[in-house]
Amino acid sequence: MRVRATVKPTIRARRVASRALCPGLLAFIIDAVCNAEIPMPVSIHQVLSRHARPLAGAASLALLAACALAPHASSPRLALVIGNADYENAPALHSPANDAADMCAALKRDGFRTTCLTNLASRADFDAQVRAYVDQLTPDTVGVVFYSGHGLQAGGANFLIPTLAQPKTVAEDPLRVLYSLDDLFDRLRQKPARFQLVILDACRTELLVQPPRAVGPVAVKPAPRSTLVRALDGVPKVGSGLAPIQDAPPGAMVLYATASRESAYDGRGRNSPLTHQVLAHIETRDLPVRDFIERVTQGVEAETRRDYGKAMTPFVYGSFGGKFCFAGCPDAPVLTPMQ
Repeated sequence: MRVRATVKPTIRARRVASRALCPGLLAFIIDAVCNAEIPMPVSIHQVLSRHARPLAGAASLALLAACALAPHASSPRLALVIGNADYENAPALHSPANDAADMCAALKRDGFRTTCLTNLASRADFDAQVRAYVDQLTPDTVGVVFYSGHGLQAGGANFLIPTLAQPKTVAEDPLRVLYSLDDLFDRLRQKPARFQLVILDACRTELLVQPPRAVGPVAVKPAPRSTLVRALDGVPKVGSGLAPIQDAPPGAMVLYATASRESAYDGRGRNSPLTHQVLAHIETRDLPVRDFIERVTQGVEAETRRDYGKAMTPFVYGSFGGKFCFAGCPDAPVLTPMQ
């Protein structure tokens, strides 16, 4: 007898399987059978003899029916995580390296195959990593792109700032040295996935701090944190906050750390306020992504109101009509952490 992957498990089949085996053994076998890369159709005896003791009759049928679709139908998970902190011509930031490290660990525990990077120095570095990430996307993929670091809007477009961006070149042609969010979104449109969440923990308040003025007859050398901003004086529409997103990729949601055209706090603890709240909820099981974002927003507002006397409100662009929970939805199998 053969069971095809198109067989949909019934409630009765699940009940038969759960009564036929003790819960611990059943969970082990379902996980082993369903997560194994076994071509379908395949004989029941072949599967069970490979992963557990042979089971008899109805229990065998119920077991395969209960799990034939679930893990095979679960979406592959992929993440690209970037934290830029050690800037040469802009203020150094204390939280992005921690943000990236902690997000990588949490996403791996949630079953994401994760690329973890810090201090991307050039636009070419950004482009190469985004290309590598997008090349792995499939229509079934759930993807996360996370960035923590400096960002700004210039000339009507949004940019992420490489750590070694050179001021003169920036002033002459921002597209040559800053990484445009339009490039990221264009690539995501070329390889649509089941769902994409882009988290931009950018636009720190420190970026546009003014340099010290000359004191007495001796001019004080401008602080390194100001040189990038001073070089952008000739570029129209420069601001520390990102501009609103008019056209997010299909099936994607973009989470800003704060409202468009506003700056975000770097945070007083290990992480920025946005990343701190994302980490607080990203491993909560049975939490749909819309509820996840709502909890993150409420947490950021409360944290920044307490620490800075002014609430910072994250903003979301785009839409997603499906169902997704980072740590698993109620009817999904328990996630296997990635190494």
